[in-house]
Amino acid sequence: YRCEWTIDPNIRAISGRVRTTFRITNDTASFLVFDFFNGLSVDSVKFRGQKRLFAFNGTNLFRIETGSQLTLGTVDSVSIYYKGVPANTGFGGFNKQTHAGTPILWTMSCPYAARDWWPCIQNLEDKADSIDLIITTPAQYRAAGNGLLVSETQSGAQKTYHWKHRYPIATYLIATAITNYAAYTQKVHLSSQNPGDSLPVVNFVYPEILSSATNNTKKVLPILQFYDSLVAPYPFRKEKYGHAQFGWGGGMEHQTMSFMTDFSFDLQAHELAHQWFGDFITCRSWRDIWLNEGWATYMAALSAKRFGTSNFTSWLTSSQNSVKSSASGSVWVNDTTSINRIFDSRLTYTKGALVLHMLRWELGDAAFWQGVRNYQADASLSYGFSTTQQFIHHLELASGRNLSGFMADWFTGQGYPTYALKLNQNGSDMELKMPQTTSHISVPFFEMKVPVRFRATGFDT
Repeated sequence: YRCEWTIDPNIRAISGRVRTTFRITNDTASFLVFDFFNGLSVDSVKFRGQKRLFAFNGTNLFRIETGSQLTLGTVDSVSIYYKGVPANTGFGGFNKQTHAGTPILWTMSCPYAARDWWPCIQNLEDKADSIDLIITTPAQYRAAGNGLLVSETQSGAQKTYHWKHRYPIATYLIATAITNYAAYTQKVHLSSQNPGDSLPVVNFVYPEILSSATNNTKKVLPILQFYDSLVAPYPFRKEKYGHAQFGWGGGMEHQTMSFMTDFSFDLQAHELAHQWFGDFITCRSWRDIWLNEGWATYMAALSAKRFGTSNFTSWLTSSQNSVKSSASGSVWVNDTTSINRIFDSRLTYTKGALVLHMLRWELGDAAFWQGVRNYQADASLSYGFSTTQQFIHHLELASGRNLSGFMADWFTGQGYPTYALKLNQNGSDMELKMPQTTSHISVPFFEMKVPVRFRATGFDT
């Protein structure tokens, strides 16, 4: 995608051109279809230098007649010129707000809102291999984006920012944010880099919090080193990592530049983890969103434990209490039409993280982390998409364990077990019975190792 947009953060509107370059994989195709909001106005469409007929087909589909049958294997491009006021569905795809009296306009397309503001292929089956974001805005503002800022040019009262990203990227991870940012760069050396090299961490923050932000964003540097050594080399190390402040009540892992409302340790650790779990390897279906959010939640907890910012045992207890606040619900998403269900805090985030922690207990640290590293190194998944089954397959290979029963209980199954411990002593013999009650009929019995310790004078086992 080469996206050329004119955006003024004072006005909730967009105009410009999106040129999509693509390879033909269907030799019977004679038209192109994009996901696109029909409330936007299309000025024209050009294919092979000629204007082509086009029409919105339903609410969010845009069809272009190519004029001839497309040839299998050829590379082509199409340009769509458009303008208007985008829709605002889901979490709000195209948002105008203010901070300290200054306007800010930011995008957040997850999960289904990219089509609200630009023509794209919005699915979890194919990633663009590269993008260029060329954003023109009044000169007093700065535009954030994915990848590297390769040019910044001024013409009269307008400035144009060109962000260039040369890694595969899912549509919902493409983003921009525009306001009077203060920008600064911090650097960190990663173990996966050559001596003397460092990764730039680029920060776009509101100028009114520049001092505190500069101190707080330093916290992400050792977390980057931690993830780089524990999981896999940082996936986008030829470009950058960074943050852009925005007005939503949390964060969003836009590839190479996470958007966040503040710069707390936990939020930075969570969004950074997504660069591996969600961006580098993306869930192939929103049913498997725990591969993104469960991992990011768990990695943030491990970071807090490693760097001493909070008590891990307390996190476990509060997480368990959260999951047990309801007797039902699976980590597997049963309704991907509901954004609230996809991003359910109790199930997708918290229970997803606890399932990962239990897998570590079941397999042991060595096998668990080896499986995770093998998963990240799988060339068939790198910069692509994954299912839960593919992730679990790597854990099974590394551990020699069959995890189908565990996943039936804890991933697709609902609820949790409650144990009752009954202890009887007969002379020097101890008998322990541990009956289990489950909270939901979907799982009649949870198969789990349960550690029990017997202690007495001179005896501990």
